Amino acid sequence: MKKLYIIFSIAALLVVGCKEDVTTTPSIEGFESDCTAIEAKAEGGEHNITIRSDREWTAQAEVPWIMVSPANGRGEVRCMVKIDSTLLNDPREAKVRFMSSGEILREIDVTQQGFARAITPETNSVEIAASAIRAERWVELEVTTNVEFDVESSANWLSVDDYTVTLDRGARPRSTRLHLDWKMNSDPEVREATLTLKPKSGEELNTPATITIRQAAGPLIEDNRQGDSLAVITIYNKMECWGEGQIYSSESMKSWSCLRLWEADDATLPCAEAVGRVRDLDLSFFNTEDDIPSEIKHLKYLETLSLYGNVNTMLKDINLCPEVATLDYLKALRVAAMGLVSLPDNITELGDTLEELDLNSNNLTSIPKVINSENFPNLKSLDITGNRRATVTDLRGITNTAGIYINMDNSNVIRRLFLWEGLEELALSYNYIEGHLPEFRVGEEGVRAYEAEDVISRGDTLNWAVENRLPRILPNMRSLRINLNFMTGELPQWLLYHPNLMEWAPEVLIYPQQEKSFNSEGEAVGFSNTPTSMEYYFEAYPHYRSLYEFEE
Repeated sequence: MKKLYIIFSIAALLVVGCKEDVTTTPSIEGFESDCTAIEAKAEGGEHNITIRSDREWTAQAEVPWIMVSPANGRGEVRCMVKIDSTLLNDPREAKVRFMSSGEILREIDVTQQGFARAITPETNSVEIAASAIRAERWVELEVTTNVEFDVESSANWLSVDDYTVTLDRGARPRSTRLHLDWKMNSDPEVREATLTLKPKSGEELNTPATITIRQAAGPLIEDNRQGDSLAVITIYNKMECWGEGQIYSSESMKSWSCLRLWEADDATLPCAEAVGRVRDLDLSFFNTEDDIPSEIKHLKYLETLSLYGNVNTMLKDINLCPEVATLDYLKALRVAAMGLVSLPDNITELGDTLEELDLNSNNLTSIPKVINSENFPNLKSLDITGNRRATVTDLRGITNTAGIYINMDNSNVIRRLFLWEGLEELALSYNYIEGHLPEFRVGEEGVRAYEAEDVISRGDTLNWAVENRLPRILPNMRSLRINLNFMTGELPQWLLYHPNLMEWAPEVLIYPQQEKSFNSEGEAVGFSNTPTSMEYYFEAYPHYRSLYEFEE
């Protein structure tokens, strides 16, 4: 019995060895298929094969990314070969074997392409309008890619927001969306921009990925009265004005409350062609995040431009367009409560005509260096009040975006303004200005003392100033406002005895600084020698007592 058991065991081992030692005959009689090879795309897919066989068979795929169903059969059977999507860039190969009793009846070669490195926009061409309200000036595009990429724009009027590409499946393409913001077209010509999508790796694509953005032409604004009308309407719409009663586009410009036209008998009429053209434009109450519209350039005879009252001013970053500087007759420029953060470099082109510059309640972080007596010799009024984005009461925690911050002990900006003799109005209230008011010495920086000729022009009221050689600072100043800042130290003598001090309402617009606040050194703000009365002043200038002091 023991011998028989050993014999049967050896026979069983021989049978198992024969099953694993299969033959590789490419085709067996009695077995047919209508397919000998499969070529699949990178995305994968399903492929049908018809099998005719007199024998029982089973189908085996040598890789897990291929599945055959049904996996066995006899007679005529329609099989489906399902191939998964690849995760590779390179092609891959495998075999599907149809077997019977350990014998290969047929081998089918499967070749699958890899995903080529590609960036594929859903479209290569986009058409957009010339203008729209801010909330509608965007377009989204879907991009399919299997590489990380950068987007380059050929035009500054088109920008791309941040986007993400999640390549979590190897070389299998993924989709992302590009959000494009565009600016309005002010020119009467169609313009185009090209977006180029480039792999971050620096490798070249077989097919370049580009998107052409074509923007419609803006309105044609002619150099005439009708052109002025169209320019004002365009500016009004672009700034999304909501103040009622400013413009009635169905009526003549004469009835528009936001502007004034040149009349033939105006003393400062630039030329005969200016009659009926826009002289003053005053727009208020709008909601814009865009720069001042460039259509302002068409109002060529404009003398006064006033723009006031943007929604959520402190959240905006508005730039003054360079076209403003092309207005040859502009005397007054008032851009207030706009969210303005900068002036154009060419603003100095207004130097010969500009007499008033009002930039109050904006988001400037410094007084622009271009604002000086050399660039604007005819400027009489300068208002840079209230350039604060936020309320700060302790300058130890101030940031460079909070508003206009100046330390007068380390900067000459305020000093230069006080040496500007031609100024008649200067407003610097409610900024973040700290330090000591500047002292001036006669004979330095062109400063001279009050002289006898000044007494002659004013009567005998300036005798004290002449006798004490008082520095002649801001001699033409009719209104000086520096209150609600963070100044400390002593009020200088040139200010305490300034001949025009009483006109400045110093108790309100000079002396009071930011209440209960601290400068960058942690020192409580406020002047140390604020006068408690004006008796000292009237003793120096007795003839002023009757002008400014009530008898009772």
